[in-house]
Amino acid sequence: MRIVVLSDSHKAMGNLFKIIETHKDTADLFIFLGDIDDDFDDILSVYPMLKYQRVAGNNDWNSIFPTEKLIETGGKRIFMAHGHTYRVKFGYDDIINEAKTTGADICLFGHTHFQYTNYDNGLYIMNPGAVCSGEYGMIDITKAGIMLIPASL
Repeated sequence: MRIVVLSDSHKAMGNLFKIIETHKDTADLFIFLGDIDDDFDDILSVYPMLKYQRVAGNNDWNSIFPTEKLIETGGKRIFMAHGHTYRVKFGYDDIINEAKTTGADICLFGHTHFQYTNYDNGLYIMNPGAVCSGEYGMIDITKAGIMLIPASL
């Protein structure tokens, strides 16, 4: 299973469309971690067939989407949040602890605009970076395990 992880598009629609166009035929799921909701709505108007999950970010003031979510896909539990409610600009301990509390296998967050991947005692951790800077992430879930892949345009 291939998951494309996006965050912090901030109206960089050219970058967002390039990423979607590159992976629309090979990704099983797109995850949008917020900032800016309307950007992803525009994507869905052009590509309504995309399978996706999403959460709201700190700049999505009137969003109908939650700020965090736990999903199960590919036999793995994924905790996803934009990250602002866990103060990720000041460290990752709070969001990592919450992900572990939920029993997640993978923890995803954005907000900092910096790509980050790590593995911590059974938990795969990824910040895909910022779409507005041309950054995103991919996750491959296979029988052999989980691979986090930072990517850029």
